[in-house]
Amino acid sequence: MIGLLAAGLLALAAAVPLSAADAAPGPKRAAKASAEPPPFNGTARSFVFMKKPLAVQIGPFADATGKSVTLERYRGRILLINFWATWCGPCVHEMPTLDRLQAALGGPDFAVLTVSLDRKGMAAVGPFWEEQGYQHLPVLLDSRWKTARRLGVSGLPATFLLDRKHRILGYLLGPAEWDSPQAKAFLRFYIARPDS
Repeated sequence: MIGLLAAGLLALAAAVPLSAADAAPGPKRAAKASAEPPPFNGTARSFVFMKKPLAVQIGPFADATGKSVTLERYRGRILLINFWATWCGPCVHEMPTLDRLQAALGGPDFAVLTVSLDRKGMAAVGPFWEEQGYQHLPVLLDSRWKTARRLGVSGLPATFLLDRKHRILGYLLGPAEWDSPQAKAFLRFYIARPDS
């Protein structure tokens, strides 16, 4: 079931959904067209932009060996952080698209991080990961939901887009086809901007 971000996160910064009307070029919008990202929607909802980038502590997470991983490892990269669980049907459905997205765009300027919220940690994630054969995504864990709670995650999947300073630019609640041309164009917009 798709939940909403807790009021705490939304109270920190006003969020503005991108709708088709917002994305449509008009006389006033034509001059700003290159300064705005192309439209992107999930399968059920629209990507929601923060009014301004939001600095919130994200992580640390545990890796597959139990070692602590901070976002410092990904310094200077645009990040797409996806919170998921093995018991979440929509999460499992979208995971291959995230793996293909990381294969296509991952590198020194961009990374996809998938963070499992499974309470059993690697006992649940390890067999699932091996069975699915994901090749391009790191295994990260937030088994105690510390970061998920801080961000107000109450439903899965929940995906956050972070700028190069690792501030939240926006989020999407629910699944998406992350390797679609629309999603790639949306993310390339941020990757191409040195100030993102």
